[in-house]
Amino acid sequence: MPVGRSAVGTELRVWLPDEYASRPGQPDRARVCEVPFRPSVNPSARELAHARGEDAAD
Repeated sequence: MPVGRSAVGTELRVWLPDEYASRPGQPDRARVCEVPFRPSVNPSARELAHARGEDAAD
């Protein structure tokens, strides 16, 4: 993932293996989303800092 295209909400076209693609051999639409996708059972230091608003991520 190029850093310049990694902002949350950025629209992308991604190539997936045929068994996961909407149309085999064609790219699918995707959107960069916040990580983690669901709360962690054991949050990392980055996740804890983000929850406190102390991280540098945009």
